[in-house]
Amino acid sequence: SRTPSSTMTASASPLVNKATAVETRGMATMSAGGALTKIAGEHPHLDVLRYEHKNMKFTLKHIEYFSEALAIGLLENGLQPGDAVLSWLPDHFSEQLVLQFACSKAGFVLYTLD
Repeated sequence: SRTPSSTMTASASPLVNKATAVETRGMATMSAGGALTKIAGEHPHLDVLRYEHKNMKFTLKHIEYFSEALAIGLLENGLQPGDAVLSWLPDHFSEQLVLQFACSKAGFVLYTLD
């Protein structure tokens, strides 16, 4: 059985199999939502999304805030981790990006329609 201290962290180097001397990578230990939280904490004012024609911009802090709020709202309204969420939003909408991170944070499976 593996303990939390024996698992590979996101900043750890790749594992090396000493028997074959082949480099392998461990499983990801962080979700996209978790990575957003970490990066937003380190660089909250970094612009990541701009809509010049709407005169709008979103920083990492904005995306983190809105995705966290949406994840909590969906959980409070009865969705459970593992539930499927279907989105009909175009990929170029900022709301689609927020929804992607919200689903990652809450453990939902996101499906998008084209």
